Amino acid sequence: MKDHMKTALFFFFAVLFFVSCTSNTSVNVKSWEDVETDTLNNKIEKAYAEGVQWADRPELYVFNLFELSGLRKISYEYSADNIESPRNIEISLVRDGFLDDSVRGDIQRIRLRKNNEGRWEILSIKRAVSCWRNEEPAYSSEACP
Repeated sequence: MKDHMKTALFFFFAVLFFVSCTSNTSVNVKSWEDVETDTLNNKIEKAYAEGVQWADRPELYVFNLFELSGLRKISYEYSADNIESPRNIEISLVRDGFLDDSVRGDIQRIRLRKNNEGRWEILSIKRAVSCWRNEEPAYSSEACP
């Protein structure tokens, strides 16, 4: 288990280094779709119940809740309402290079809040996709051709 956590932390810091050099989560989005959060919140609750360390660290949620393998590029931004004791967090995740004929990648805006028990929960997720057939990466909730 410790080796798994070390690997996850190494990956986290490697991606943060990459993102700090090439961040591009400020993209133009034409429209968003709402994503159901119950499944992810159930995974978070399960992690809390099992005492898994990443449950208390929302900056690690991207690496434990979303598929990141096999992608060409990942951009990740994390912002909190307070550095010392945050209660609200927004995470922007841009994934590019899906192994899909039509969908090139996506952007997701994840809003989290610390509840009365001191546990993090996802309030909302907005998602937009980019299509391979677009000349420039443009994001929307519309289906790709």
